[in-house]
Amino acid sequence: MTPEEEEQRRLEIARSFRVVCICNKIKRGVIEKAIDSGATTIAEVRVRTRAATGPCGAKRCGPVIAQMLRGED
Repeated sequence: MTPEEEEQRRLEIARSFRVVCICNKIKRGVIEKAIDSGATTIAEVRVRTRAATGPCGAKRCGPVIAQMLRGED
């Protein structure tokens, strides 16, 4: 693996640990795993991860999850 590839891998790992759902402290990697395993809507991500179920009513994380579902990251 080249140094550039190693750095890219490190950045991807760090990105997966970023919190998307602040209310429930759900990390990006957890949501990515739900999407990879078949979740295609925010409701399906919610059921699988508890993201978007907090007191903000998905006002913070909903747009980010929607982007992830569209593959826009």
